[in-house]
Amino acid sequence: MKLFGTDGIRGKFNEPPINYEHLVKIGYAFARSLFGDEVGHVYISHDGRESASDIESALSIGILAQGSKVNYAGLFPTPALSICMNMEGLSNELHAGIQITASHNPYSDNGVKFFDQHGHKIDDALEKSIENNYNNQEEDIISKDLRVSKVDCSDRFNKYYINYINEYFMLKMNDINLPVKKINILVDCANGATSKIINKILKDSFINIISIYNEPTGTNINSDCGATHTDALKRFIHDFNNINANTTDYDETREPKDLKIDLGVALDGDGDRAIFISPYGVEINGDDTLYILALFHKSFSKSNKPVVGTKMTNHGIQNLYKKNNIEFIQADVGDKNVLNAMIKSGAIFGGESSGHVLSPMLNNLYVGDGIITLINLLEVIFKQDKDIDQLKNEIISIPSKLFNTNVTDKKAFLEDEINIKVFSELEKMIGANGRLLLRASGTENLIRLLIEHQNEEKIEILSKYFYDNINKNTIV
Repeated sequence: MKLFGTDGIRGKFNEPPINYEHLVKIGYAFARSLFGDEVGHVYISHDGRESASDIESALSIGILAQGSKVNYAGLFPTPALSICMNMEGLSNELHAGIQITASHNPYSDNGVKFFDQHGHKIDDALEKSIENNYNNQEEDIISKDLRVSKVDCSDRFNKYYINYINEYFMLKMNDINLPVKKINILVDCANGATSKIINKILKDSFINIISIYNEPTGTNINSDCGATHTDALKRFIHDFNNINANTTDYDETREPKDLKIDLGVALDGDGDRAIFISPYGVEINGDDTLYILALFHKSFSKSNKPVVGTKMTNHGIQNLYKKNNIEFIQADVGDKNVLNAMIKSGAIFGGESSGHVLSPMLNNLYVGDGIITLINLLEVIFKQDKDIDQLKNEIISIPSKLFNTNVTDKKAFLEDEINIKVFSELEKMIGANGRLLLRASGTENLIRLLIEHQNEEKIEILSKYFYDNINKNTIV
């Protein structure tokens, strides 16, 4: 059985492989692949979904059956676990980490992401080893009387991560002119992994963190909030700042507020994505952020290292890289593919349109962390003395829209003769005025259609043709 997608193992909870029997085997296979016959320590955290405790228990049974020990970090962001694993991994003991998360997916989904001793996501060779150990497992682990005892490492890991973020912020802000007033940043936590830790970072700095959607119930993660639903954050900023979203003027019927939101950040369920919203409701996506960081790095460091994006990176922004003599490397979609291209090329940044931006950190660790991305963006704002709207206005991108379609079978959809003809007609219709990209999601049962066109109205016409003519028997 093939387990891994583009980012770990993911699926509907209580359906294979995200059910008790399979997860016990996965836990055992993971520990066996990482530690062999030796005793290791596996650190497990989660993003707050109601199924997390059941998955945690099943994985733990498998890990204990291999002979290793389990430590629990509780509600914790995925990149924070990576950072803590890297720090723990500096010791001589064997360590590994598992994050229970389905990232930006709805609460009914869940999954697992795996980290090695150094905090790196496991590579293809380890994935293959886990699948082999899983598929060849003959020992009956479930019938064994294995007791799971709680070894809590959450306080230690929280302190690690908070200190790491605070020190990184101080490093980046070391030589800036401090603002007269505190900078108010509104953070949408997507009712996920960052919800409880967000207000503990940057407490003694000139940044004032205001958090919303930070009350996980187990079923509200990513629900009309977070990086995949930024309208909620836009509305909140609009209402709080009392700004007419179509102009740069305050509503003249009311006095301007001294306290206003200077920047909005929408994270996803496990905290590795960040989409930014300006005080005037303008969205800065992952493509925008990556370009802003790359251009700043070239100007201020006098270095010209390449940047890694994906096939989904807006072609308008790809043209800006060429114009500014910055090498752009196009990787396949998925942070693992971006990471591999970064390591191979020595890139300074890498990322995806979705808001997942990877940065090289200490100890050869590459981290995709929404909070670290925020700090990197703040460095640009303060050192260039430009606000986020000014930075966004310098970016010329081609109008684009991503359409997600639920399908019965991704392979069947892509191979269907009617659908192939529809896509061929779309390519003729768009001609040289834009581009199309049709691909299967690596984490959900979706087909994703990206349409770029110089004429924004044409995007809706093309999408309507797509939905009106595809084979309805291949979609849900």
